[in-house]
Amino acid sequence: MHWTKVSILCLLGTIFLLANKAIAQDNSPYSRYGLGDLNNNQNTVNRGMGGVSQAYSDPQSVNFVNPASYSSLLLTTFDVGVEGGGRSITDQGNKFSSGFGTLSYLQLGIPIVKNKWGLNLGLRPVTRVSYNIQQGFNGTFFDTLRYPLTNKYEGSGGLYQLYAGTGVRFGNFSVGVNLGYLFGNIENNTRLVFPDPTIYPSHKMFRTSYSSFFYKLGVQYRAKVATDMDLTFGASGSLKQNMHARQETLSETLLFDANSGNYSTQDTVKYVKGERGTVVYPQELAGGIMLRKYDKWMVGVDFNTSQWDNFQSFGAKGDSLQNAWKLSVGGQFVPNATALSGYWNRVAYRLGGYYGKDYLKLNGVDMPTMGFTVGAGLPVRRMPYSNQYSMINLAFEVAHRGNNQTVLKENIYRISLGFTLSDKWFIKRKYE
Repeated sequence: MHWTKVSILCLLGTIFLLANKAIAQDNSPYSRYGLGDLNNNQNTVNRGMGGVSQAYSDPQSVNFVNPASYSSLLLTTFDVGVEGGGRSITDQGNKFSSGFGTLSYLQLGIPIVKNKWGLNLGLRPVTRVSYNIQQGFNGTFFDTLRYPLTNKYEGSGGLYQLYAGTGVRFGNFSVGVNLGYLFGNIENNTRLVFPDPTIYPSHKMFRTSYSSFFYKLGVQYRAKVATDMDLTFGASGSLKQNMHARQETLSETLLFDANSGNYSTQDTVKYVKGERGTVVYPQELAGGIMLRKYDKWMVGVDFNTSQWDNFQSFGAKGDSLQNAWKLSVGGQFVPNATALSGYWNRVAYRLGGYYGKDYLKLNGVDMPTMGFTVGAGLPVRRMPYSNQYSMINLAFEVAHRGNNQTVLKENIYRISLGFTLSDKWFIKRKYE
Protein backbone atom coordinates (compact mmCIF):
# COMPACT_ATOMS: atom_id res chain seq x y z
CA MET A 1 0.00 0.00 0.00
CA HIS A 2 1.42 3.39 -1.04
CA TRP A 3 -0.03 6.77 -0.14
CA THR A 4 1.50 10.06 -1.30
CA LYS A 5 1.19 13.17 0.84
CA VAL A 6 -0.63 14.95 -2.00
CA SER A 7 -3.26 12.23 -2.35
CA ILE A 8 -3.87 12.21 1.40
CA LEU A 9 -4.31 15.98 1.55
CA CYS A 10 -6.67 15.87 -1.45
CA LEU A 11 -8.71 13.17 0.30
CA LEU A 12 -8.90 15.30 3.46
CA GLY A 13 -9.91 18.36 1.45
CA THR A 14 -12.72 16.46 -0.27
CA ILE A 15 -14.06 15.08 3.02
CA PHE A 16 -13.81 18.52 4.64
CA LEU A 17 -15.90 20.09 1.86
CA LEU A 18 -18.50 17.32 2.13
CA ALA A 19 -18.56 17.75 5.91
CA ASN A 20 -19.18 21.49 5.61
CA LYS A 21 -22.02 20.83 3.17
CA ALA A 22 -23.59 18.39 5.65
CA ILE A 23 -23.69 21.01 8.43
CA ALA A 24 -26.61 22.74 6.73
CA GLN A 25 -28.61 19.49 6.84
CA ASP A 26 -28.18 18.88 10.56
CA ASN A 27 -31.24 19.17 12.79
CA SER A 28 -30.84 18.25 16.45
CA PRO A 29 -33.58 19.37 18.89
CA TYR A 30 -31.11 18.65 21.72
CA SER A 31 -28.92 21.56 20.58
CA ARG A 32 -31.61 24.00 21.72
CA TYR A 33 -30.51 23.60 25.35
CA GLY A 34 -27.53 25.07 27.19
CA LEU A 35 -24.69 25.93 24.80
CA GLY A 36 -25.82 23.39 22.20
CA ASP A 37 -24.76 19.85 21.36
CA LEU A 38 -21.34 19.08 22.85
CA ASN A 39 -18.75 17.98 20.30
CA ASN A 40 -16.63 14.88 20.83
CA ASN A 41 -13.53 16.16 22.60
CA GLN A 42 -11.06 13.42 21.71
CA ASN A 43 -8.48 12.79 19.03
CA THR A 44 -9.58 10.24 16.38
CA VAL A 45 -7.12 7.76 17.94
CA ASN A 46 -8.95 7.92 21.28
CA ARG A 47 -12.40 7.92 19.68
CA GLY A 48 -11.68 4.46 18.28
CA MET A 49 -11.07 3.28 21.85
CA GLY A 50 -14.39 4.48 23.25
CA GLY A 51 -12.98 7.88 24.20
CA VAL A 52 -10.31 6.56 26.60
CA SER A 53 -7.75 9.38 26.78
CA GLN A 54 -6.92 10.53 30.32
CA ALA A 55 -3.90 8.23 30.72
CA TYR A 56 -3.01 8.06 27.02
CA SER A 57 0.18 9.56 25.58
CA ASP A 58 2.16 8.79 22.44
CA PRO A 59 5.34 10.22 20.86
CA GLN A 60 3.56 10.83 17.52
CA SER A 61 -0.01 11.59 18.60
CA VAL A 62 -1.36 14.79 20.18
CA ASN A 63 -3.82 14.06 23.00
CA PHE A 64 -5.35 17.49 23.71
CA VAL A 65 -7.77 16.06 26.32
CA ASN A 66 -4.95 15.79 28.87
CA PRO A 67 -2.22 18.41 28.27
CA ALA A 68 0.23 16.46 30.47
CA SER A 69 0.60 14.07 27.49
CA TYR A 70 2.42 16.75 25.45
CA SER A 71 5.58 15.87 27.38
CA SER A 72 5.81 12.59 25.40
CA LEU A 73 6.17 14.24 21.97
CA LEU A 74 9.25 13.20 19.98
CA LEU A 75 8.47 14.70 16.55
CA THR A 76 6.77 17.86 15.36
CA THR A 77 3.27 16.63 14.59
CA PHE A 78 0.57 18.23 12.46
CA ASP A 79 -2.80 16.66 13.30
CA VAL A 80 -6.16 17.37 11.65
CA GLY A 81 -9.50 15.58 12.05
CA VAL A 82 -12.90 15.73 10.38
CA GLU A 83 -16.12 13.88 11.11
CA GLY A 84 -19.46 13.24 9.49
CA GLY A 85 -22.47 11.03 9.94
CA GLY A 86 -26.20 10.92 10.49
CA ARG A 87 -28.72 10.96 13.28
CA SER A 88 -32.27 9.65 13.57
CA ILE A 89 -34.63 10.92 16.27
CA THR A 90 -37.85 9.19 17.33
CA ASP A 91 -40.65 11.22 18.92
CA GLN A 92 -43.70 9.18 20.01
CA GLY A 93 -43.67 7.07 16.88
CA ASN A 94 -42.59 9.86 14.54
CA LYS A 95 -39.08 9.57 13.12
CA PHE A 96 -36.88 12.02 11.23
CA SER A 97 -33.28 11.87 10.09
CA SER A 98 -30.55 14.39 9.28
CA GLY A 99 -26.86 14.48 8.42
CA PHE A 100 -23.97 16.40 9.94
CA GLY A 101 -20.32 17.09 9.34
CA THR A 102 -17.62 19.33 10.74
CA LEU A 103 -13.95 19.88 11.35
CA SER A 104 -13.05 18.01 14.55
CA TYR A 105 -9.72 19.64 15.39
CA LEU A 106 -6.63 21.24 13.93
CA GLN A 107 -3.41 21.19 15.95
CA LEU A 108 0.37 21.31 15.85
CA GLY A 109 2.44 19.51 18.49
CA ILE A 110 6.07 20.58 18.92
CA PRO A 111 8.65 18.84 21.17
CA ILE A 112 10.72 21.49 22.96
CA VAL A 113 12.84 18.85 24.73
CA LYS A 114 12.13 15.38 23.33
CA ASN A 115 10.13 13.15 25.66
CA LYS A 116 10.35 15.78 28.42
CA TRP A 117 8.71 19.02 27.34
CA GLY A 118 6.16 19.59 24.58
CA LEU A 119 4.00 22.37 23.17
CA ASN A 120 0.67 22.20 21.33
CA LEU A 121 -1.24 24.83 19.33
CA GLY A 122 -4.80 24.00 18.33
CA LEU A 123 -8.28 24.96 17.21
CA ARG A 124 -11.44 22.90 17.72
CA PRO A 125 -15.24 23.32 17.86
CA VAL A 126 -16.76 22.89 21.34
CA THR A 127 -20.52 23.03 20.72
CA ARG A 128 -22.85 23.14 17.73
CA VAL A 129 -26.37 24.57 17.53
CA SER A 130 -28.56 23.49 14.61
CA TYR A 131 -32.29 22.87 14.99
CA ASN A 132 -35.56 23.59 13.20
CA ILE A 133 -38.69 22.58 15.13
CA GLN A 134 -42.41 23.27 14.72
CA GLN A 135 -44.93 22.95 17.54
CA GLY A 136 -48.68 23.39 17.11
CA PHE A 137 -51.05 24.47 19.89
CA ASN A 138 -54.41 26.17 20.43
CA GLY A 139 -54.37 29.86 21.42
CA THR A 140 -57.27 31.60 23.18
CA PHE A 141 -58.23 35.19 22.33
CA PHE A 142 -60.84 37.40 24.02
CA ASP A 143 -61.49 34.54 26.51
CA THR A 144 -63.58 32.48 24.06
CA LEU A 145 -62.06 32.69 20.60
CA ARG A 146 -59.69 29.79 19.91
CA TYR A 147 -57.15 29.60 17.08
CA PRO A 148 -54.71 26.84 16.05
CA LEU A 149 -51.26 28.44 16.22
CA THR A 150 -47.74 27.31 15.33
CA ASN A 151 -44.47 28.06 17.06
CA LYS A 152 -41.39 27.66 14.83
CA TYR A 153 -38.07 27.32 16.67
CA GLU A 154 -34.75 27.71 14.81
CA GLY A 155 -31.19 27.85 16.09
CA SER A 156 -27.69 28.06 14.63
CA GLY A 157 -24.08 28.74 15.59
CA GLY A 158 -21.63 27.27 18.06
CA LEU A 159 -18.53 27.82 20.18
CA TYR A 160 -14.85 27.26 19.34
CA GLN A 161 -11.60 27.03 21.27
CA LEU A 162 -8.28 28.46 20.13
CA TYR A 163 -5.64 27.24 22.54
CA ALA A 164 -1.98 26.72 23.37
CA GLY A 165 -0.83 24.04 25.78
CA THR A 166 2.35 22.71 27.28
CA GLY A 167 3.33 19.58 29.17
CA VAL A 168 6.50 18.89 31.19
CA ARG A 169 7.86 15.58 32.55
CA PHE A 170 9.65 15.22 35.90
CA GLY A 171 10.82 11.62 36.11
CA ASN A 172 7.68 9.49 35.88
CA PHE A 173 5.38 12.43 36.60
CA SER A 174 4.00 14.82 33.95
CA VAL A 175 1.97 18.00 34.36
CA GLY A 176 0.37 20.17 31.70
CA VAL A 177 -2.00 23.03 31.02
CA ASN A 178 -4.13 24.29 28.12
CA LEU A 179 -4.75 28.03 27.97
CA GLY A 180 -6.85 29.62 25.29
CA TYR A 181 -9.67 31.71 23.99
CA LEU A 182 -13.27 30.57 23.66
CA PHE A 183 -15.39 32.40 21.10
CA GLY A 184 -18.48 32.07 18.91
CA ASN A 185 -22.10 33.08 18.38
CA ILE A 186 -25.36 31.28 19.12
CA GLU A 187 -28.65 32.51 17.66
CA ASN A 188 -32.11 31.32 18.76
CA ASN A 189 -35.25 32.35 16.88
CA THR A 190 -38.95 31.86 17.65
CA ARG A 191 -41.75 32.64 15.17
CA LEU A 192 -45.42 32.62 16.13
CA VAL A 193 -47.54 31.97 13.02
CA PHE A 194 -51.31 32.62 12.85
CA PRO A 195 -53.69 30.83 10.45
CA ASP A 196 -55.39 34.13 9.62
CA PRO A 197 -53.32 35.89 6.90
CA THR A 198 -54.55 39.29 8.11
CA ILE A 199 -52.67 38.80 11.43
CA TYR A 200 -48.93 39.41 11.19
CA PRO A 201 -46.65 36.66 12.52
CA SER A 202 -44.29 37.64 15.34
CA HIS A 203 -40.58 36.94 15.62
CA LYS A 204 -38.20 36.97 18.60
CA MET A 205 -34.45 36.62 18.17
CA PHE A 206 -31.75 36.12 20.83
CA ARG A 207 -28.13 36.22 19.65
CA THR A 208 -25.36 35.66 22.19
CA SER A 209 -21.71 36.35 21.36
CA TYR A 210 -19.06 34.69 23.52
CA SER A 211 -15.47 35.82 23.99
CA SER A 212 -13.51 34.67 27.02
CA PHE A 213 -10.31 32.99 28.15
CA PHE A 214 -10.28 29.46 29.58
CA TYR A 215 -7.91 26.92 31.14
CA LYS A 216 -7.57 23.18 31.67
CA LEU A 217 -5.05 21.34 33.85
CA GLY A 218 -3.76 17.78 33.48
CA VAL A 219 -1.45 15.30 35.21
CA GLN A 220 -0.11 11.83 34.38
CA TYR A 221 2.01 9.35 36.31
CA ARG A 222 3.66 6.36 34.63
CA ALA A 223 4.83 3.33 36.64
CA LYS A 224 6.88 0.52 35.11
CA VAL A 225 5.39 -2.87 35.99
CA ALA A 226 7.61 -5.07 33.77
CA THR A 227 10.50 -4.77 31.33
CA ASP A 228 8.15 -4.09 28.41
CA MET A 229 5.02 -2.93 30.25
CA ASP A 230 3.85 0.16 32.14
CA LEU A 231 0.78 1.43 33.97
CA THR A 232 -0.24 5.09 33.58
CA PHE A 233 -2.64 7.12 35.74
CA GLY A 234 -4.09 10.35 34.36
CA ALA A 235 -6.47 13.11 35.37
CA SER A 236 -7.54 16.47 33.96
CA GLY A 237 -10.17 19.10 34.47
CA SER A 238 -11.16 22.64 35.31
CA LEU A 239 -13.33 24.38 37.87
CA LYS A 240 -16.39 26.34 36.77
CA GLN A 241 -15.39 29.38 34.75
CA ASN A 242 -17.13 32.69 34.09
CA MET A 243 -17.30 33.53 30.40
CA HIS A 244 -17.90 37.04 29.09
CA ALA A 245 -20.82 37.35 26.70
CA ARG A 246 -22.92 39.94 24.92
CA GLN A 247 -26.60 39.43 24.10
CA GLU A 248 -28.60 41.00 21.30
CA THR A 249 -32.42 40.75 21.27
CA LEU A 250 -35.00 41.61 18.63
CA SER A 251 -38.80 41.54 18.64
CA GLU A 252 -40.67 42.27 15.43
CA THR A 253 -43.75 41.57 13.35
CA LEU A 254 -43.33 39.85 9.99
CA LEU A 255 -44.86 39.94 6.57
CA PHE A 256 -45.17 36.62 4.73
CA ASP A 257 -44.65 36.47 0.96
CA ALA A 258 -46.68 33.54 -0.37
CA ASN A 259 -44.85 33.60 -3.74
CA SER A 260 -41.35 33.17 -2.31
CA GLY A 261 -42.30 31.49 0.98
CA ASN A 262 -40.07 33.96 2.89
CA TYR A 263 -40.70 36.38 5.73
CA SER A 264 -39.72 40.05 5.78
CA THR A 265 -39.83 42.62 8.58
CA GLN A 266 -43.13 44.50 8.87
CA ASP A 267 -42.34 46.46 12.02
CA THR A 268 -39.61 46.39 14.70
CA VAL A 269 -41.17 46.31 18.16
CA LYS A 270 -38.00 46.23 20.29
CA TYR A 271 -34.26 45.98 19.65
CA VAL A 272 -31.53 45.78 22.30
CA LYS A 273 -27.89 45.56 21.24
CA GLY A 274 -24.82 44.87 23.30
CA GLU A 275 -26.18 43.86 26.70
CA ARG A 276 -23.16 42.43 28.51
CA GLY A 277 -23.35 39.55 30.96
CA THR A 278 -21.72 36.43 32.32
CA VAL A 279 -22.18 32.78 31.38
CA VAL A 280 -21.03 30.18 33.91
CA TYR A 281 -19.30 27.24 32.22
CA PRO A 282 -19.53 24.12 34.42
CA GLN A 283 -16.78 22.30 36.28
CA GLU A 284 -15.34 19.29 34.45
CA LEU A 285 -13.23 16.56 36.08
CA ALA A 286 -11.97 13.27 34.68
CA GLY A 287 -9.57 10.47 35.56
CA GLY A 288 -8.34 7.26 33.99
CA ILE A 289 -5.87 4.41 33.98
CA MET A 290 -4.12 2.60 31.12
CA LEU A 291 -2.03 -0.58 30.99
CA ARG A 292 0.34 -0.81 28.02
CA LYS A 293 2.70 -3.37 26.55
CA TYR A 294 5.23 -1.60 24.33
CA ASP A 295 4.51 -1.76 20.59
CA LYS A 296 1.85 -4.43 21.19
CA TRP A 297 -1.32 -3.48 23.04
CA MET A 298 -2.94 -1.09 25.51
CA VAL A 299 -6.20 -1.11 27.46
CA GLY A 300 -7.70 1.65 29.59
CA VAL A 301 -10.67 2.98 31.57
CA ASP A 302 -11.85 6.60 31.94
CA PHE A 303 -14.47 8.26 34.16
CA ASN A 304 -15.70 11.79 33.34
CA THR A 305 -18.04 14.14 35.22
CA SER A 306 -19.42 17.59 34.34
CA GLN A 307 -21.50 19.78 36.65
CA TRP A 308 -24.04 21.21 34.16
CA ASP A 309 -26.44 21.91 37.03
CA ASN A 310 -24.21 24.95 37.75
CA PHE A 311 -24.62 26.39 34.25
CA GLN A 312 -26.02 29.92 34.16
CA SER A 313 -26.58 32.40 31.35
CA PHE A 314 -27.01 36.08 32.25
CA GLY A 315 -28.06 35.09 35.77
CA ALA A 316 -30.62 32.46 34.67
CA LYS A 317 -30.12 28.74 35.29
CA GLY A 318 -29.96 26.47 32.28
CA ASP A 319 -33.19 24.89 31.13
CA SER A 320 -33.37 21.06 31.42
CA LEU A 321 -29.67 20.64 32.35
CA GLN A 322 -28.21 18.33 34.98
CA ASN A 323 -24.89 16.90 36.18
CA ALA A 324 -23.56 14.25 33.80
CA TRP A 325 -21.09 11.36 33.92
CA LYS A 326 -19.58 8.84 31.51
CA LEU A 327 -17.58 5.63 31.92
CA SER A 328 -15.40 4.63 28.95
CA VAL A 329 -13.49 1.39 28.29
CA GLY A 330 -11.27 0.65 25.31
CA GLY A 331 -7.97 -0.49 23.90
CA GLN A 332 -5.65 -0.99 20.96
CA PHE A 333 -3.77 -3.96 19.47
CA VAL A 334 -0.90 -4.02 16.94
CA PRO A 335 0.04 -7.50 15.60
CA ASN A 336 3.70 -6.67 14.90
CA ALA A 337 4.76 -3.01 14.95
CA THR A 338 8.33 -3.76 13.79
CA ALA A 339 7.44 -6.11 10.93
CA LEU A 340 9.44 -5.47 7.73
CA SER A 341 6.77 -7.10 5.57
CA GLY A 342 3.04 -7.55 5.75
CA TYR A 343 1.38 -4.11 5.94
CA TRP A 344 -1.54 -5.23 8.13
CA ASN A 345 0.89 -6.42 10.81
CA ARG A 346 1.68 -2.76 11.56
CA VAL A 347 -1.92 -1.52 11.63
CA ALA A 348 -3.33 -0.52 15.04
CA TYR A 349 -6.77 -2.06 15.66
CA ARG A 350 -8.98 -0.29 18.21
CA LEU A 351 -12.17 -1.13 20.07
CA GLY A 352 -14.16 0.53 22.86
CA GLY A 353 -17.45 1.57 24.36
CA TYR A 354 -19.01 3.91 26.90
CA TYR A 355 -22.10 4.38 29.08
CA GLY A 356 -23.32 7.32 31.12
CA LYS A 357 -25.95 9.89 32.01
CA ASP A 358 -26.48 12.76 29.58
CA TYR A 359 -26.34 16.42 30.63
CA LEU A 360 -29.94 16.90 29.40
CA LYS A 361 -32.93 16.07 31.61
CA LEU A 362 -36.13 16.62 29.66
CA ASN A 363 -39.47 16.68 31.49
CA GLY A 364 -37.71 15.57 34.68
CA VAL A 365 -36.50 12.25 33.19
CA ASP A 366 -32.80 11.25 33.09
CA MET A 367 -31.50 10.41 29.65
CA PRO A 368 -28.97 7.57 29.40
CA THR A 369 -26.29 7.64 26.73
CA MET A 370 -24.21 4.77 25.39
CA GLY A 371 -22.00 3.97 22.44
CA PHE A 372 -19.76 1.43 20.72
CA THR A 373 -16.64 2.30 18.71
CA VAL A 374 -14.14 0.61 16.40
CA GLY A 375 -11.09 2.17 14.81
CA ALA A 376 -7.80 1.66 13.05
CA GLY A 377 -4.48 3.41 12.65
CA LEU A 378 -3.10 3.00 9.13
CA PRO A 379 0.62 3.82 8.81
CA VAL A 380 1.64 5.62 5.65
CA ARG A 381 4.73 4.24 3.90
CA ARG A 382 7.68 6.57 4.18
CA MET A 383 9.34 7.94 1.09
CA PRO A 384 13.05 7.08 0.72
CA TYR A 385 15.40 9.29 2.72
CA SER A 386 12.45 11.04 4.39
CA ASN A 387 12.12 12.01 8.06
CA GLN A 388 8.32 12.00 7.83
CA TYR A 389 6.13 9.55 9.74
CA SER A 390 2.45 9.69 8.80
CA MET A 391 -0.67 7.93 10.02
CA ILE A 392 -4.29 7.85 8.90
CA ASN A 393 -6.65 7.20 11.81
CA LEU A 394 -10.23 6.03 11.35
CA ALA A 395 -13.01 5.61 13.90
CA PHE A 396 -16.62 4.52 13.56
CA GLU A 397 -19.12 5.15 16.37
CA VAL A 398 -22.67 4.00 16.98
CA ALA A 399 -24.29 5.98 19.81
CA HIS A 400 -27.70 6.10 21.47
CA ARG A 401 -29.36 8.72 23.70
CA GLY A 402 -32.62 8.23 25.59
CA ASN A 403 -34.99 5.33 26.16
CA ASN A 404 -38.72 4.57 26.19
CA GLN A 405 -39.23 6.88 29.18
CA THR A 406 -37.66 9.96 27.58
CA VAL A 407 -39.37 12.43 25.24
CA LEU A 408 -36.93 11.74 22.41
CA LYS A 409 -34.68 8.85 21.44
CA GLU A 410 -31.67 9.49 19.25
CA ASN A 411 -29.40 7.15 17.27
CA ILE A 412 -26.12 8.55 15.91
CA TYR A 413 -23.72 7.08 13.37
CA ARG A 414 -20.41 8.92 13.19
CA ILE A 415 -17.29 8.41 11.07
CA SER A 416 -14.12 10.23 12.14
CA LEU A 417 -11.01 10.63 10.01
CA GLY A 418 -7.73 11.93 11.37
CA PHE A 419 -4.48 12.55 9.54
CA THR A 420 -1.21 12.84 11.47
CA LEU A 421 1.97 14.03 9.80
CA SER A 422 5.08 13.87 12.02
CA ASP A 423 8.45 15.19 10.95
CA LYS A 424 11.86 16.17 12.31
CA TRP A 425 12.11 19.94 12.38
CA PHE A 426 15.05 22.22 13.12
CA ILE A 427 17.62 19.73 11.83
CA LYS A 428 21.13 21.17 11.95
CA ARG A 429 22.80 20.68 8.57
CA LYS A 430 26.29 19.23 8.43
CA TYR A 431 28.78 20.04 5.68
CA GLU A 432 31.94 18.14 4.90
